[in-house]
Amino acid sequence: MKRAEKLLKAIACALVASSLMMCSKPTLKVDKPLSVVSETSPVKTDTVKIPVVTSPTAGADITMPDTSLSVRVTNAATTSITVKPNQWYVDGSTLPAGAVIYIQAGTRGALLLKNIQGTVQQPVIVVNQGGQVTFSTSATASYAFKTQNCKYFKVLGNGEPTIKYGFVMDGGNISVSMDDFSSDFEISNIEVKNSGFAGIMAKTDPSCDPATWRGAFTMTNVVIHHNYIHNTGGEGIYIGNSFYEDGMATACGTVKPHDIKNLKVYKNTIISSGCEGIQVGSAISGCYVYYNTVLSPGRSPFASGQNNGIQIGEGTGGKCYNNLVKDAPGNGIIVLGLGDNTIFNNYIINAGEHGIFADSRYTPGPYFRFINNTIIEPKKDGIKLNSESIPMNYAINNVIIKPGSGLAIHRMSNDVKLTQSNNYVNNDVNAVKFVDYAGGNYHLDASSPLIKAGLNTYSYGVTVDYYGVRRLATSVFGIGATEYP
Repeated sequence: MKRAEKLLKAIACALVASSLMMCSKPTLKVDKPLSVVSETSPVKTDTVKIPVVTSPTAGADITMPDTSLSVRVTNAATTSITVKPNQWYVDGSTLPAGAVIYIQAGTRGALLLKNIQGTVQQPVIVVNQGGQVTFSTSATASYAFKTQNCKYFKVLGNGEPTIKYGFVMDGGNISVSMDDFSSDFEISNIEVKNSGFAGIMAKTDPSCDPATWRGAFTMTNVVIHHNYIHNTGGEGIYIGNSFYEDGMATACGTVKPHDIKNLKVYKNTIISSGCEGIQVGSAISGCYVYYNTVLSPGRSPFASGQNNGIQIGEGTGGKCYNNLVKDAPGNGIIVLGLGDNTIFNNYIINAGEHGIFADSRYTPGPYFRFINNTIIEPKKDGIKLNSESIPMNYAINNVIIKPGSGLAIHRMSNDVKLTQSNNYVNNDVNAVKFVDYAGGNYHLDASSPLIKAGLNTYSYGVTVDYYGVRRLATSVFGIGATEYP
């Protein structure tokens, strides 16, 4: 009887914790190849050419567009292993820093990488070899590709110069899961599709293990770029925990999720995600979400309010800029951040609710700044501000065309502090004078009323436009995301 009571209590605790997760998850399994080889291939030392996609370097102007291309560099003697199609996991405990893990071309099952430890100067490289690699598994399997306890590594699908996405992750509840204390990694040039839930997920949820709690573990230096993610059951890219302030209920009480520092999410294309295209939470410093394209997100949300384009969630600061968000059934961009958030140069088109929605849930910072965004035909407000507790909201140089509610900028109440200036509002998109709006060319014609009609927002960090054209500290700015010419 006592055993039964204990069992019932354990089940009840698990159900409470489960109810607070962002999505309910079905019973999962790992699809293993019929022939399972648990050990790695023999290690060899040779001279290899490692394909690398260079991300913006420290100290560079982060607001400038990334123009890096895939380049090939030659390392000296480098340890390498080759993972064959019938291997389902690699334990990297004995691999040295700087090692290269080649994944052979072809179709294979899921892959788990454990205990890989590179260094800042010598990350471990995981790369496709001989062609495209497809990780194929069912949408009910736990994952297609997963890391556990890995640090200082890169997953790069640019092993063959003629193949844009050398890794294809097809299926898995979470197609790509960077879990269990994984940190300091880069993911690029992969295609992700048909996931049961998230396309790419990066976080370690808190549990009764104190090592998972805030202060004990911090995920740092995460770079996710140049990936193609489509037809996911949940979020396209899901980074960090969403319950920053309240924490999560576990069998040992409520515990707080870990922080994330130094996060860059850029030049990804996300199409037809079930929930948000990009969702970031708990990224307390150094967070940049930029140059991403999010089309038709929120196709099958698990709950109301999960059908937005980009979510800058609780505990997240930094900048969100130069993104294209189109046809989101919910809000184009939703901001619930720390209060040091600057949202600028974004094109938000045909949002089903508000173009931008902001709410102050845990916002110890001084401001939300919405600058030089172009918002076209949202079904409700252009910018909806529920952010009553933040010291100041700024709405400057925004273009808002034909808001369905008739309200370009809507304050929830008089408690919302707002500084607004030089915003352009019209009910006709043709009045903007885009070069070819229907064709997706958002450059301005010489006759556009937006040209040189804005406030200089250089001091707010707006130093380029949507297309990467520099905005100078001494120039007269245009309104909206694009400068002329």
